[in-house]
Amino acid sequence: MPISLDKVQSTAPGLVDLAKTAKVSLEKRNLFGTRAKVAVVMDYSGSMTREYREGRVQRLTERILALATQLDDDGAIDFFVFDSTAAHLGEVPLDNYAGAVDRLTQGRRMGTTDYAGAFRVVRDHFGFAPPKLAGGEKKGLFGRKKKVEGAVDVALPDNLRPASEPVFAIFLTDGAPNSKPQAVQALIEVSTAPIFWKFLSIGRESFDFLQQLDDLEQRVIDNADYKPIGSIDALSDEQLIDALLDEYGEYVTEAKRLGMLA
Repeated sequence: MPISLDKVQSTAPGLVDLAKTAKVSLEKRNLFGTRAKVAVVMDYSGSMTREYREGRVQRLTERILALATQLDDDGAIDFFVFDSTAAHLGEVPLDNYAGAVDRLTQGRRMGTTDYAGAFRVVRDHFGFAPPKLAGGEKKGLFGRKKKVEGAVDVALPDNLRPASEPVFAIFLTDGAPNSKPQAVQALIEVSTAPIFWKFLSIGRESFDFLQQLDDLEQRVIDNADYKPIGSIDALSDEQLIDALLDEYGEYVTEAKRLGMLA
């Protein structure tokens, strides 16, 4: 169940208005009262230096934490980064969120942009099994039609046990990955885990590659949506929440139909 607005007010009053906005957005989509484990997956490459130094990543993390209060009751979000490798750095808690990004990234060196590692480290952190290979032709879901040559199809395990809640992973980047083929294959692989990926890009132009990931056919479910947001601070709270929740409800419905979620 979500954290009550009264508790948000008493614990983190600076986030209560955004939590109210998140509640309204969830209610509009008939999602209020549903549960998810929320995670942020942040690009920590060298080109992101200014976004961290000027506090924009911290502010985005706080806004996502406010959304998480209406999806989960543990009062924290998991914080992952990807650079030349990917790692889970800890949690951003509701009762101590100020400065959390600087604390968690302290001592870590910025590097390149390992999307594939990020996809897999999130799956592994939450304890989801790796996929099995699929045989034969398999049609994509939701009318998807982008099939990538050389990518290996996967399938859900025969003894699949539905998860009680999905992971809602919000993935922010400002550049293309180290290896596009590896990123494609990794996203296909993690489509067998109940993780919904919201890709956000910053910068002047949208990324064709993130749209390609959004459209991949070989996945067992459409597990991603891409939104170019330009500047982290440009969107209002309502615009940001609406962008984050777009396609999430459809994902949950389909994951339940496939037996991935209870």
